[in-house]
Amino acid sequence: MKEDVKPESFVESIKDDSKVSLSFKKKPTKDKEQTITIIAKDEHGNKAMKETTLTLVKDIEKPIIHTDTISVYAGSKPNYKSYIEVTDNLDSKPKIKIDSSKVKTKKTGIYKLLVTATDRSGNKAKAKINVTVEEPSKVVYMTFDDGPSENTDKILKILKKYDAKATFFVTGNNQKYNSSIKKAADQGNTIALHTYTHDYANVYSSTTAYFEDLQKVSDMVKQITGKAPKYIRFPGGSSNTISAQYSQGIMSALDNMVHEKGYEYFDWNCSSGDAASNTVPTQDIVRNATSCDYEQIMILFHDSSPKTTTVEALPEIIKSYKERGYVFKGICDDTPIFHHGVNN
Repeated sequence: MKEDVKPESFVESIKDDSKVSLSFKKKPTKDKEQTITIIAKDEHGNKAMKETTLTLVKDIEKPIIHTDTISVYAGSKPNYKSYIEVTDNLDSKPKIKIDSSKVKTKKTGIYKLLVTATDRSGNKAKAKINVTVEEPSKVVYMTFDDGPSENTDKILKILKKYDAKATFFVTGNNQKYNSSIKKAADQGNTIALHTYTHDYANVYSSTTAYFEDLQKVSDMVKQITGKAPKYIRFPGGSSNTISAQYSQGIMSALDNMVHEKGYEYFDWNCSSGDAASNTVPTQDIVRNATSCDYEQIMILFHDSSPKTTTVEALPEIIKSYKERGYVFKGICDDTPIFHHGVNN
């Protein structure tokens, strides 16, 4: 008799003014059929006894593992138990053991998940379940301009908690926080370039000035992470018109030249609105950032010291999109190109 027989299994209901404990008058034996006596005792020592019949049945049936294909997104960390259904004739909760060592969630493809189910009688079943790893169709690219700052580490903690990735378009203006650039990269986020000075008068004075400034921030990031990024964002975006105050037609020239030099620039198709002031109300940021419903969304945020409400808004924003079936990725070579269109 492998199953631990408990008196609670025989009692449908108890009525008493105090807490009642149950016990057997005599421990059940291995006999196939027997009469047992159950004792109910309340907190005051009052007892009631009742007899019933216990019939032992030999359980020889294995659990049944239902083997429907599991589909997960590349780069995710799936909880496979939530996908697997196991039933048993006598055990409502068989033990499930999962071997996912053959599943490579970083690469699309079809893999085998090994599942073992054991019921309380020791009957064991094994199955191989197909796991299809596919590219997600609904993706959010959260992008943070102007960092690093004292908020960067706070953002990274939130990203880690919610298993989300993002892209940081960094500058050279707050180098005392450059350790956060390394931390962001090590955590699997994308580091990209937003110019060294972020000074419109300087970077947009000429194409030469722009690329000299860009090279400085590229060299800085390479020294920190070992890699020179090729993803960039223009200050103000490619559609900015303020650059015309310093050089007519410079954005049209840069649009071609950055590609010739091997860079790709990214604008955005959704804005958090956190640029409107230093402390835009948290709920305004949440509302703005969650109002987009495209298949591929690139959200503009800012990572600078005054943007505390941006940090506060992030958990609600991430949860909202996850509930809508989105995943969060950093910019990579497969990311759709988000361009506004040049206005200078």
